[in-house]
Amino acid sequence: MEKPYLYLSGLKKLAKKVKGTERIHIGIRPYGFHGGNALSLFVYPYLLCKELKRLGKEPRFTFFISINDFEQDELDGPDYRRYPFNIYPKNTSLQHTPDESGCCKNTVNHWQPIIEQIVSSLKNNYPKLKTKFIRNSSLKNKKHFKKLLIDTLKNPNNQAEIFKKYSDKEVLDSPIRYAGIICPECKKSHGVTTVMSSKKIQWECATCDCTIERPYEYFSYWWYHKPMFAARMRIFDMDIAMSGADHYNEGDYNIRAHLFKKYFKNHPRLIMMFCPILMARDGQKMSKSRHNEEFVKIKELTLLAEKTKAGFIILPDELIENVKNGREYALTFKKIKIKQKNK
Repeated sequence: MEKPYLYLSGLKKLAKKVKGTERIHIGIRPYGFHGGNALSLFVYPYLLCKELKRLGKEPRFTFFISINDFEQDELDGPDYRRYPFNIYPKNTSLQHTPDESGCCKNTVNHWQPIIEQIVSSLKNNYPKLKTKFIRNSSLKNKKHFKKLLIDTLKNPNNQAEIFKKYSDKEVLDSPIRYAGIICPECKKSHGVTTVMSSKKIQWECATCDCTIERPYEYFSYWWYHKPMFAARMRIFDMDIAMSGADHYNEGDYNIRAHLFKKYFKNHPRLIMMFCPILMARDGQKMSKSRHNEEFVKIKELTLLAEKTKAGFIILPDELIENVKNGREYALTFKKIKIKQKNK
């Protein structure tokens, strides 16, 4: 695979290389949409399209947005920031996480329409773009998804060895789990998943004491995003993956390449573009897990990102968007057109 394209300079190099018809993957955990999400899912796609247009090429990209409902509700483990490869869900997957607002069955049903409205507003500026939104759970029975998920259940240490080799993060000998069943009775993730054969998987729940053996297709799962990335890239045959710089800092460029090579041979065409990290007002990376998330004025963030060359952007106070919730925030994108002369 090619060297990664990093931040603003990488974006400009990438714009020179691409035709404008590529398939681009971006993933999101569907339980919010803070400024860091906006940077990766709206601002940098917008800036890539703008640079392409400046070079005389029409943006006709297809953006595949992974709605990562198989990911953990919250990370847990010995110390998930110090040991990011020794993690598991605190309670369950996002697919089974209740909606905090109480208006939807789960957090995914609440946030996916908001995410779709925001990302689709890219077409206000570039109408020939296409957007596709795919829940991880809808891929469960796809051949390559099933193959890699079952191997993750059976042989997590194989992936841990890749994480050890290609990241500078320490990996403890235990716990090593990168996927598991969500209990069909209590919807919790705590328990033991055992692949009995090619046709049967057993679940022993540590929360409600349920023990059940059924075919793979019967269960719902949680799955760590790094191996799941390889499955998604194989299914959709992506050309470009856009991610935040936090993934680059964890070694994802090499980890993804070697996971893909291990399970699906090689993917020489895949290009990886990494966007800057948005630093919240407390000086840390903006994220829901740090409880420092903010809605951000999208036009102003876009203009700031367009002149920031570093791998991080410090959020000024004046960029905070004063809205009550995600639905109100999505409305600020409804008719958005960012007008600025190309330099």
